[in-house]
This record gives sequence, C-alpha cells and structure tokens, in this order.
Amino acid sequence: MLCKLLPLLVIGMWGMTVVSLPKEATATTPLTRADIEKIRNLVQLKPKNRQQRPARSSDAMFPGDGVSTGRASLAELRFNDRSLARVGEQAVFQFLPRTRNFKLSNGTVLLVIPPKQGQTRIQTPNAAAAIRGSALFVRYDEQTDTTVVGALTNSGIQVSNKDASQSRVLEAGQMLVIVKDRIKGLYEFDLRTFYETSDLVRGLDLTRKTGVPS
Repeated sequence: MLCKLLPLLVIGMWGMTVVSLPKEATATTPLTRADIEKIRNLVQLKPKNRQQRPARSSDAMFPGDGVSTGRASLAELRFNDRSLARVGEQAVFQFLPRTRNFKLSNGTVLLVIPPKQGQTRIQTPNAAAAIRGSALFVRYDEQTDTTVVGALTNSGIQVSNKDASQSRVLEAGQMLVIVKDRIKGLYEFDLRTFYETSDLVRGLDLTRKTGVPS
C-alpha cells in the first residue's frame, strides 16, 4: 500500500518544488548566464560573494549565483543555451562556474534542457542526475535527507546516490526516491495528472521536438 501511495503523496506535495546528478562531463555549451524571466512572491537573489537581495524579473545571474524562494513563491530562469529552470517554493538553487552543473540544496526545481548542449548535471546533498536534452523535476527535503527525481521525457536520465554506488536510468513517468545514502524505490507516476496539477509545468509544452518550450 505504501508503494502505491508514495507517488501520489509526492505529486500532491509539489505546489512548486524539484532535484540530482552523477559523473562530470565535457559540456558543449557551458552555462555562463541566466536571466530571471519571472518571479512570484518572495524570491531572493544570492550573488556569489555578495549579500543577497530581493530579486527582480530583469536581473541577470552568473556562474556561482543562486536564488532562494519563500512560501508560495516561484522563480523562472532562462539560461544562455535556452535551458529553463523553474524553481519552486522554499528552494535554494544555483549553477556552478565553467560547467553545466546545477545545485539544489532544498525544495524543488523543474529543468528543461535543449538537446545537443552536452551533459547537464543537477546535484542535491544526497543524489545526482545526469541528463541530455531532457525534462525532469528534482525535489530535495533537507529535513529528511530525501531526493525525488521524476522523468518527464524519455531521454536517458541517469540518477545515482551520493557515492554513485547505486544508479538507475529513468523513463518518462518514472520517479526515483533516494533517502539518505540509499535508493529506496522506483515508482510510476501519471504524467497527465502531473501536467494538470503541478504549477511548475503550467504553460509548457514538453512534447515539442525542439525541447525549448515557449
């Protein structure tokens, strides 16, 4: 019964949230800039080596910068390669210099990565996900040290635990749960329900062949 309920419980918790990654890879297009295209409610810009301040929809972010969000808040970031990140409520998210690596310290993020840009990685404190031209969500709960990664497309999304001793490749509609240092389960979730209920995918057409939603 628990295995059947867990995917529904996680989907019900979205509101706005996402997660993780494995090995380092040579990137075709390094991430050098992100523009904040949309904010809702409380969003803080966390510039590298500078004091954080309230974010504005016109702000630019550079490698090492990050954003944090409050309750019922959201930030939408567009990167130089046209990748999209939607950062949900109570999240801490940044991108790292000279790489295609993201870091999620809490909360949820939805990532849409265009094809042919090289391998992209998103890391949480206890997991990692490697993706190429994919769409996924990642959620990390720091209180329980739990990462949830859900695949929204079939594009070889590989998820591993922190020390990479366990890994799985996800297909669209599959969700992996990692608690502390172990993979706890692989579950199916309903993509239609996700699209209808998650604020993170509202307005996006993830079936477009370009992989770059308008």
